[in-house]
Amino acid sequence: MAKGKPGPPSSGDKIIQFIDTSKCIGCKACQVSCKQWHRQLTESTTFTGSYTNPPDVSGKTFTRIGFSEALVNGRFQFLMYKKQCLHCKTCKCASLCPDGVITTPEGFVLFTEACTPRNVTVKGKKTGNPIDLFIAACPYNIPRYDAESGRFVKCDFCYDRYETGVVNHTACAQTCPPVAIVTGPAAEITALAQARLAEVKGTYSNASLLGNGAVIYLLTEGSSSYIDMQTLDPVVLADDTVAA
Repeated sequence: MAKGKPGPPSSGDKIIQFIDTSKCIGCKACQVSCKQWHRQLTESTTFTGSYTNPPDVSGKTFTRIGFSEALVNGRFQFLMYKKQCLHCKTCKCASLCPDGVITTPEGFVLFTEACTPRNVTVKGKKTGNPIDLFIAACPYNIPRYDAESGRFVKCDFCYDRYETGVVNHTACAQTCPPVAIVTGPAAEITALAQARLAEVKGTYSNASLLGNGAVIYLLTEGSSSYIDMQTLDPVVLADDTVAA
């Protein structure tokens, strides 16, 4: 099997994604391909002094490349990373809208047509602003309310593409020129992430594997150096050890 190219999943496989920021070139091909696949319109934005554009995920942007500015070994660098839903193992959003949030056997967390403000409750009771409550429940600030459809939306892990049996199925992974994004069976992708971490440690001494649920990030610097990555958790392996 070619390095970085996962094999086809089999029935019952947990599917995860590896995002290697040491390879990311900030081209935003993943951002564009996600919009194209989901038939999302472009957004009008204003330059704010950063290459991060649009400034955040939204009802029309499910994944977004961020640029953090950092001093690394005395030199100014851009740290580039992909912001998207992590498809958490324990979804706080699901506790607020159990009728509208489902987790598939593969581990994809999906928002259904019932994922609307009217179905948001706190311990079974309607209270406060449902839109604000639902978004604030996510530790990664991912869900967004789409006024046009009246629903909450986010990355759906290209579940419709997965069902067709496409290998490395997500639109972002299929499009990424430097193969910084790889999607496939959990055991295989975790092994790929561990091998890549060992490979880059000589160049990036602060590199680590962080994430949650169905997404593993390889960050070249500490998570505090990335604007949206501070709340990521260390990756725990199958033997309950922390990847390092």
